[in-house]
Amino acid sequence: MIQDEQSKHVSPTRSEGGVTTAPTLSAADEIAELKAENARLKTLLIGRELPSDDSEVEWPTEITYDQLPHSGARLAGITKQREKIRPTTDFPELPQPTRDEAQLQADFIRWGYCLVADAMSPEQIQTQIDRLLDQAAAERAAKVAHLSHRGNAQLVFNLLPKGQVFRDLIAFETCAASEGPLVERLMEKILGRGYYLGTAHGSIVHQNGGREELHQDQGFVPLPHPPYPLYGLLIWLYTDFSLEEGGTYVVPGSHREASGRNCIRADVDYEQLAEGRLMALTAPAGTCALTDSRLLHSGGARTASGTRLASRMLYARGMMRQQENQLACVSDEILDNLSSKLKGLIGFKPYYGLGMVDGNAIDPDKPKVHVGELSMSRPEEFDQDFDWKYTQNAKQLAELDWESCAEYLGSS
Repeated sequence: MIQDEQSKHVSPTRSEGGVTTAPTLSAADEIAELKAENARLKTLLIGRELPSDDSEVEWPTEITYDQLPHSGARLAGITKQREKIRPTTDFPELPQPTRDEAQLQADFIRWGYCLVADAMSPEQIQTQIDRLLDQAAAERAAKVAHLSHRGNAQLVFNLLPKGQVFRDLIAFETCAASEGPLVERLMEKILGRGYYLGTAHGSIVHQNGGREELHQDQGFVPLPHPPYPLYGLLIWLYTDFSLEEGGTYVVPGSHREASGRNCIRADVDYEQLAEGRLMALTAPAGTCALTDSRLLHSGGARTASGTRLASRMLYARGMMRQQENQLACVSDEILDNLSSKLKGLIGFKPYYGLGMVDGNAIDPDKPKVHVGELSMSRPEEFDQDFDWKYTQNAKQLAELDWESCAEYLGSS
């Protein structure tokens, strides 16, 4: 019954690929929302002006704030049109890797992304790769892995507890990224002071893996969006990105107009923005890409042999959070005795892929045995009784015919 209920909220992308970090929602539910909202907005926009005298306005009497549309469903299927995707290097006006801070800011404003050149040294890249591949192999051996695209890609969720090298990179330390301070300054300009980490995960994409649906990283926020990004995504490139190598797909300039108004609005055909403008990010290893969370983008399909490696770290404006950190100020004893309803109210209720624990965005809870730092050099760690193996998320992955690296130990 739980599995049937959860399947209503699984997007076609997740059903086909198995794992995605893009905001997810049932396509049927979202299309219904969008049709209703579009019809309402069109009636308001056809030559209608509000009277200056508020007393002449007929006030609504029913609360409909829960019916605002999201941006996702109308974008489904676009990234399958591979023959229309061009490399970003075909267009000289688009951002090029640079360390000129003024140019990086101009690129970010104009195109919705910028590229920090040589943000990591070759030695720093190799350090990240070694730890990421070791962790990924260990998660497969321990049967707690998140594979997708019929086994041709793997996400290593929750990098924070999985290695000091990851923690240093999250914090922009120069020991992990030589241009970390430059990236950090840009992030503060984008998100303001007090921003915080939303997620950090490693991405491993082999041939035939990687494609996602086009989305906004703040696509879980109902429209209309404010005229500034609520989140900022960093993609640290550990290997070269190109069309064949699975470079992230972007629609440059799809985040805003010159006036500052958002391009993605319920009253426009924003899915047409990708027509002839969907491109594969092309940049060398060591680059750090910063993206505006309003930018239309997706994971790119890799057609070349070999493996594309990267980490993706999403940071959020300080206001996008609870006023009190309920999970930090509740003891384990109290938490163990809370009802499922109350657990949901304090944070253990997933929303559009938000609120995941150990990669679980279906039925998250506070684990007693987290999937932390693992290594192929310590195989004795693989036999831990990981809470994740008892989740519906583990069941969903373990039931896929190509999934042999996820184990479900809960009741059927």
